[in-house]
Amino acid sequence: MQLELKNIGMIKEASVKIDGLTVIAGENDTGKSTLSKALYLIINSMSIEEKTTKEIYETSDIVNLGRVNSYGKTIKNNIFSKQSFNEISSIKLLDNDKTFVYKDKMIEDTIYKKDIKIASTLFIETPLVWNLQYLFRASSDIQSHLKMVGKDIDIPYPFLMKTLYFDLVTKNKFLEDWTDKHIEGIKSLINGEFKKGDDGIFRFHREGQKLDLIDIATGIKYFGILQVLLNNNHLNSYSLLILDEPEVHLHPKWQLEMAKIIVNLVKNGVKVVVNSHSPYMIEALELYAKKEDINRNFYLAKKEDDYSIFLDVSDNLEPIYETLAEAIETLEEQSLDNFKW
Repeated sequence: MQLELKNIGMIKEASVKIDGLTVIAGENDTGKSTLSKALYLIINSMSIEEKTTKEIYETSDIVNLGRVNSYGKTIKNNIFSKQSFNEISSIKLLDNDKTFVYKDKMIEDTIYKKDIKIASTLFIETPLVWNLQYLFRASSDIQSHLKMVGKDIDIPYPFLMKTLYFDLVTKNKFLEDWTDKHIEGIKSLINGEFKKGDDGIFRFHREGQKLDLIDIATGIKYFGILQVLLNNNHLNSYSLLILDEPEVHLHPKWQLEMAKIIVNLVKNGVKVVVNSHSPYMIEALELYAKKEDINRNFYLAKKEDDYSIFLDVSDNLEPIYETLAEAIETLEEQSLDNFKW
């Protein structure tokens, strides 16, 4: 399927193929996360079953579109500002001859979740979601209690982290036989496992000890997210997983391990989108993807004037490596100048 964006944030136009593994490389502030959030929004705004096209002319709110599309409105309001997603913004998803278009005042739905075979979309923005598990649990208890006594309050959360936390504490009934092997691989890599206690709080179990996650290295927390999502059957052949710069908290050696896990997920049917500015991560994804012969698409996000453009470099990744190597080249030039001085 093809994702097309117009006039969202700094992205004037972009077209990206979502199939198997999709890697979006580039420096900071080039629209990588914006594109991934747009993908997350449109998938979660789609109906499961066929409905008629609906348009709204007199209001900027998307209303009366059923439960799924109402949730899409909630997502848009939480992950995009009114400046970045406005009346001229649009997201389009194309699959064969069918399309789904999401605009500020219009939704056209001739393609549905059952067509693209995506039942759930997960967005991992940061492993620090574990640091907020006490907050999320306490605030959920408060909201539930207030609803019981007839009061309804809206507690503002970091939206993507809260939705990820929900998947970490709930279990999906859909089970596939390949997940156990990958769970064991992650547990071996981090020499332990993440388990939820009777109090509903996750801890890291290692060699008979139960360690609070606040004391655990951030890199281990990232692998722990994947382990728990696999445990809960949320990563399967009907899942879309979006990883926003997973390398940030990982040593280069563990970046390679993360790349192996990502490619193995794709090999088993999970659609994965990775945003990255790490040459280690991108080169590893390229190598392992070729080795496993999975569908792969590589894009370079770069600024042109005041906008971002997305170049399809799947056949030749040199533009990515050249862009990401500019900082090292600048540093080497400065070192040489200092030496001459």
